[in-house]
Amino acid sequence: MNTLAALSTMLLVWALAGVVYARVAGGPGGARPVGGPSWSLVASSARARWRARLPGGRAWLAQAAPGVTPLQFWAASGATAALAFLLAYGACGALPLAAVVAVGCGFAPCGYWASLRARTRAERSAAWPDALRFLVGALGAGICTVHEALGGLAVSGPPPLRAPMERAFRLGASVGDARALETLRAELADAVADSVLLALGAAMEEGTGTALRVLSDLGEQVGADLAMAERTRTLQVQSRAAVWGCLVLPYAVLFFLCATNSAYRDYFSSSAGAAVLVVGVAMSVVGLVLCRRLVRPLATMRRVFVGGGSR
Repeated sequence: MNTLAALSTMLLVWALAGVVYARVAGGPGGARPVGGPSWSLVASSARARWRARLPGGRAWLAQAAPGVTPLQFWAASGATAALAFLLAYGACGALPLAAVVAVGCGFAPCGYWASLRARTRAERSAAWPDALRFLVGALGAGICTVHEALGGLAVSGPPPLRAPMERAFRLGASVGDARALETLRAELADAVADSVLLALGAAMEEGTGTALRVLSDLGEQVGADLAMAERTRTLQVQSRAAVWGCLVLPYAVLFFLCATNSAYRDYFSSSAGAAVLVVGVAMSVVGLVLCRRLVRPLATMRRVFVGGGSR
């Protein structure tokens, strides 16, 4: 109870601090300064970024597994949880523990598609140096326009980028290259893609000279950033494995004890055992969130000029 009260107090203080900061940043009396951002635009952008990060949403699934609908996502999660509950309850006989196992297994589809999303984004990020060299060569030689360069990437560019570039090329023929590049930025939702596509947009407005210098410098920067990110991920493998091991192993041991010992099964089937289990799960979730926050790689590049449709 004390832990829950402390967490509730922290959330309340955080929310109040956000309201106070918004009013102070808006100027005297909370009024928005002249020329400042519209609160409606800020709110819509925040909602769009949240939808892009929310597992099971259309934007999130489009980045993880194109073709999978939210209904299919939630149906797979529910079916996995139901099957896990039946199997766990039949094995251990403790209803609260079986519910915990079912909830944990219900997140398995989310974890699977999240891993696909992370792998797809990593492959696209790793492909940008080759794409940048292709763009610099094509635009520098003066043999094609930006629109034709997108078509060239769709045909002979790095494989991870061919599908999105093909969609941007086809969209550019109907709505214009500028709109197509903005749509592609929202789809990829990547810091590297932001920099490259903004440079391509500048090439359409200011000529290719400035864009070529930016793309050349960007290629070296992206290569160095990707190398450092790979080294960081390699060093954090052990930490990530330890985090998930500390989360899963206690409940695996408890499941084994309930399945093999009637005393454990009877206790965790009671109200006192269920309360202990709920407190333990809450502490585990808080610890998982904190540990994932600590082992999260530092971003070497950040997204810029993010609109309402992107992350």
